[in-house]
Amino acid sequence: MSKTANNTHRRAMRTVTPVTRAGRAGAGAAMAAAMLFGGASAATAEPQADAPQADSAPAALAPVVAPAVGIPAVEIAEDEEAEPALAPVAGAISVEVGPTEEEIAAAEAAEREAAERAAAEEASEQESTESTQTREDSSSSRSGERSNSQGQSSSSQSESSSGESEQSSAPAPSAAKGGSILATARSGIGTPYVYGGTSPSGWDCSGFVQWVYAQHGINLPRGAAGQAAAGTVIPRSEARPGDLVYKPGHIGIYAGGNQFVDAGNSRVDTSERNIYSGSWTFIRI
Repeated sequence: MSKTANNTHRRAMRTVTPVTRAGRAGAGAAMAAAMLFGGASAATAEPQADAPQADSAPAALAPVVAPAVGIPAVEIAEDEEAEPALAPVAGAISVEVGPTEEEIAAAEAAEREAAERAAAEEASEQESTESTQTREDSSSSRSGERSNSQGQSSSSQSESSSGESEQSSAPAPSAAKGGSILATARSGIGTPYVYGGTSPSGWDCSGFVQWVYAQHGINLPRGAAGQAAAGTVIPRSEARPGDLVYKPGHIGIYAGGNQFVDAGNSRVDTSERNIYSGSWTFIRI
């Protein structure tokens, strides 16, 4: 092959791509076919100009020249990338892939979290409602207790006022009656103290009081506590001669001032003396 032919097919060096390789493979196949049908010499030798011809030799047949096969050149722009992106082929089948196991697990976890948050919010609302109802019930209970307490206090005050009214309204004995009771009590002065006695021959404190009041037609229980319970408690400022003077375990007859007549013990027997210290209560029969 001549240098001219070689220079004709020379190209600048370019990047070899799959398309270039395919073109070169086709060109090689075409060249092989030409050499097969036309002969290697006819395909490569140049025709001899002015070659002498023998007179006796027959005219030579003209050489068969294989048709020139052009190698398809792929023009690639210099600024294009070596490996151009392949455009999607029209009519390509699109396959959709379902969610992965990780995506499914994440979705289930999100649903569980949402359900837990909803349950927690509902429980919180229920607790708030119950707490509010409990406070209301407690407030109502306290109000009812205050009302009952006020009612009881009012009732107690009313009863106390009634009792005080009864105490203060207890009729005071006439001076003659009171004086008569005190005179009878003084008549017993000097009688010896006898525990359990009830007569002028000897008595104890309650036996003495029972005998004095019996002389005026008033029957009193036996025992200091029973006699105090038979009358009405009065303030000391309202006490009159003839009233009873009582403290737990002992009783006597008030004589006025700070004096009373009583059967105290075997040392003093029945006498009139000062009301000694103690928690004394004044009783009107």
